[in-house]
Amino acid sequence: MYGPYKSHFACFACRKAFKQPPISDWLAVRDRGYVYRELHRRWSLKSGLERREEELGFRLSDLESEFRDAIRKCPECGERMVDLGLDFKPPRQSESQAWKTLQGVYRVGHVFHTCGCDGPGYIPSTPVDYRRYLEDRRRLYEEHLKSTQESADLNADRKREAREYWAARLAAIGSELGVSIATNKSFSRQGR
Repeated sequence: MYGPYKSHFACFACRKAFKQPPISDWLAVRDRGYVYRELHRRWSLKSGLERREEELGFRLSDLESEFRDAIRKCPECGERMVDLGLDFKPPRQSESQAWKTLQGVYRVGHVFHTCGCDGPGYIPSTPVDYRRYLEDRRRLYEEHLKSTQESADLNADRKREAREYWAARLAAIGSELGVSIATNKSFSRQGR
């Protein structure tokens, strides 16, 4: 993807989002765009990828790590920003509750990395909607965990990796549900 279709990086502290270039553009500025394109073309063919990595003197995984680990600091406060994806549409800076909800949604792993065909997807707008969203996500993650553990197509290592991945996601949901309960209580106190 080239041109104006860039990832949005958000600073939850300042409640602002800034567009950043994709990996291919970011590496091109650092004179490694050609290398990245050559290696990325071969990512699915292990032997071809390894041979080309040796020829070029770079590893695809190292280039991707360099991009992911590059610190993108907020121009306002200097804190690290998070990558919310291509289809993230930030709320107004004054909408503090929407930003808090987005931060919680991010903590449980929801980002907006899509091709743009389906838009950003559902974003809860009230504390009640947020809790319902978390509970729905928990059920979905539990289903994913169960199906991967019952899969005959996965070996023991892949099942262990999947179990660890979904367990971490479920733990994040549990943590958020605790926060969500506290947030709902504070909203009811404010409404009195």
